[in-house]
Amino acid sequence: MVLVDIKLLSGFTADTSPLGSPPQSFAPLVERVDAEDDHVLVYLKEVPKGVPKSFTLQLKRVLAVKNLKPAVINVYDYYQTSDSFETTYMSPCP
Repeated sequence: MVLVDIKLLSGFTADTSPLGSPPQSFAPLVERVDAEDDHVLVYLKEVPKGVPKSFTLQLKRVLAVKNLKPAVINVYDYYQTSDSFETTYMSPCP
């Protein structure tokens, strides 16, 4: 199992509906989605190596924030957290 931990940008909320909803309508490979106030956790089933996958998560700006800082996305193996990748993202909103 792979976890994708998406920290939300300040002033934004997440619409996780493109990832599906339980019990059997999740996007392929998505096992579970947990949305919190400041981040979203996406649990993926076994992910095949060397096969690129992408998912959509829509962010909605609910509050304008000056000097917005990048937010972090962590991707890691649920059972072996040392196998991980980290990246950041920014909003294209001015």
